[in-house]
Amino acid sequence: MYFNRKIDSFLIEWKNKNDRFPLLVYGIRQCGKTESIRHFAESYFENFIEINFWTNPEFISDFNNSLDVNNLISNISLHFPNIDINPSNTLIFLDEIQDCPRAHLAFKNFVNDGRYFVIGSGSYLGITGYNIGDVTPIPTGYEEIYHMNTMDFEEFMWANGINEDQINILESYFIEKKIIPNNLNDFYNSLFTKYICIGGFPKAVSSYLLSNNMLDGIKVVQNNILNMKSDFGRRVDKNKQPLFKPHEVARIQNVFDLIPTFLSKENKRFITSKITSGRSNEKTDAIEYLNQAHIVYKVFNLENVSLPLLGNKIQSQFKLFPTDIGIVSSMYGIDTIIAINKGNLGQAKGAIYEAVVFDNLYKAGIDTFYFAKESGLEIDFVICYNGYSYLIEAKAKSGNTKSSKTVLNNPNHYGECKLLKIGNYNISENGSIITIPHYLTYVLGKYKEQV
Repeated sequence: MYFNRKIDSFLIEWKNKNDRFPLLVYGIRQCGKTESIRHFAESYFENFIEINFWTNPEFISDFNNSLDVNNLISNISLHFPNIDINPSNTLIFLDEIQDCPRAHLAFKNFVNDGRYFVIGSGSYLGITGYNIGDVTPIPTGYEEIYHMNTMDFEEFMWANGINEDQINILESYFIEKKIIPNNLNDFYNSLFTKYICIGGFPKAVSSYLLSNNMLDGIKVVQNNILNMKSDFGRRVDKNKQPLFKPHEVARIQNVFDLIPTFLSKENKRFITSKITSGRSNEKTDAIEYLNQAHIVYKVFNLENVSLPLLGNKIQSQFKLFPTDIGIVSSMYGIDTIIAINKGNLGQAKGAIYEAVVFDNLYKAGIDTFYFAKESGLEIDFVICYNGYSYLIEAKAKSGNTKSSKTVLNNPNHYGECKLLKIGNYNISENGSIITIPHYLTYVLGKYKEQV
């Protein structure tokens, strides 16, 4: 079962460009990169060459010598004798390209040649020093880059049969700041609850929809987590031998396992010293590995919420959020997921609902921070949006916004801010305070001028 994804329209635009560069698609494992590229190839090309450097390392030798395009095509064609590699109707897909740095370097030659459609992809492209001992340069300026995530809530709606007209009607309430009718509000709240439980891994969504049983989708997420953990430390030397030692892999796994513990705490800040073993720099490296593999994201604390936010970032203070809400829910276990679905969530609700707001902001491409002081003043998230600092309160239900009001009432100290309350609300607007339901958070990436 193939689901429409936002990358689909991007790929079509890329294909139609006159000054097209090779495309590099990266993102967390199992987010649908390969499936989307294959679907694109089947829909728009007569021929498709797929090379996976992880499962078929013998292809690496094809790039060991000359990177002249004619030479490369000649080498590749030997593996695909039944395919006529015609430049005008063939897509060349280089999967797990981080395992063959010279294939990545060849992008420069493909740009200069200008004839071929080339896409590279990988889940570990962001990891610094993935290939230790390899000094192959990166072809900066000779590629177009697309960061792909797991499905966001809009894509989840598409998968559940919600059409564009229905989505446009829903989004019109946000644009016009009108109250959403109760029947629609209840419907989308129910669908969003399923999204919280299952998340956005396409195979998990597919399993749920095929059986109409959320537990089937959740099992896929749990298997994905197990596969991720067994794959932690995937990093090689120049001879393609595993680089990490077992205790280093265990440290990365320990960081991952600690995430739900810290998200359940009042301030949710990740404390690096709680990692069980290693020197300080080794603990930091373990966190950074998960960050660079797009499995988690670091949300930094701020000295002040005034713009520019990046200039106020506190490098040593951060929260760690998995990049898909399904990971978070599954980490808390099946009993928690059942409670979410029944609307009977206990102590973990703050962690879950803050994590799902992060999920939506992250997938909308919005840089996200938080604000916490020792005095007890705390804002769940802070973003720069339409030229303002927006304070974001992420609540399971209506909650206390004392900290946010303190900031709003002191513009001389904090700058001019606005407040966006995201929770079990309908839409409302009162001066600098806006409320929206959880399920509409995704629209912040689409309608920046409407807030």
